[in-house]
Amino acid sequence: MINCRKANPADIPVIIEMRLGYMRETHEDITEDTLGFIASQSAGYFQEHLNRDCIVYLAEEDGRIAGCIFFLLINKPSSPLFITGKTGTLMNVYTLPEFRRRGIAEKLVSMAIEDGRAWDLSYIELRATECGYPLYKKLNFVEDKSIYMSMKLSF
Repeated sequence: MINCRKANPADIPVIIEMRLGYMRETHEDITEDTLGFIASQSAGYFQEHLNRDCIVYLAEEDGRIAGCIFFLLINKPSSPLFITGKTGTLMNVYTLPEFRRRGIAEKLVSMAIEDGRAWDLSYIELRATECGYPLYKKLNFVEDKSIYMSMKLSF
């Protein structure tokens, strides 16, 4: 039986393992050096942000973590696009291969949606993989059409 819960600081090592597993699957050209750097940076990040502005939901079966999602909470000045000023970003929705097709991701995302409503978020956003797209559509996410173009500056 799958049990879903919010992570606590004792879960940080497994949170990092799951995140690296997600990256190995979604970034085919990622090197072990890059993953090592990300792992070393992640421990400090989660110590500072876990259960403050980063909520991690975990699914486990018989004491083994089967899946996870990361939910970043953002608080900014109110605008017509986010009237409460509070938004959320889902990322790294990941289920280990041997646990897939059992509704784990749906259960975890649904927990985040329920919490987002309780926290009075204006919206939850995410970037969907091709594999995850049908699930998000099922959970009523819609493609974001905007007058704004998404841009970034990399360093």
